Amino acid sequence: MKKNERQKIITELIINQPITKQDDLMRLLEEHGVNATQATISRDMRELHIVKGADREGKQRYMIFQTSTEDPTEVLFKTFKQTAKKIDQIQFVNVIKTTPNDGNRLAAVFDDTKMPEIVGTIAGFDTIVIFSPDQKQATQLNQRLAKILETD
Repeated sequence: MKKNERQKIITELIINQPITKQDDLMRLLEEHGVNATQATISRDMRELHIVKGADREGKQRYMIFQTSTEDPTEVLFKTFKQTAKKIDQIQFVNVIKTTPNDGNRLAAVFDDTKMPEIVGTIAGFDTIVIFSPDQKQATQLNQRLAKILETD
């Protein structure tokens, strides 16, 4: 099966069903004739901007993060201002505490910016870890983001 066909099925499943675990998604894909490795599905989920978040009832499930036509950096600063509570730097790593349920969403926005100060992110329920290439770039990122937190 071609990548675009597989990703179309993944998108339809995520939109139409409350899927909470990657194992459940893999099982549903197999039922739809998709035979792919976990690594392939993870890569597809990343490319499709699928994140775990709370639905209208407050239950955690996979959903597609809606990208915007706005400049990704502007979206980042706006989303950061709305969801970030605190930022701390540890050598070449920045740790950001967010409002509940917003870690994955904010990390997806960071990933979309493709900023040179960011090598990668790891996100959880209310925390993001951002890896920078070196301590100097982590400090630059930290100072830039701290200024956003300070402004009202």
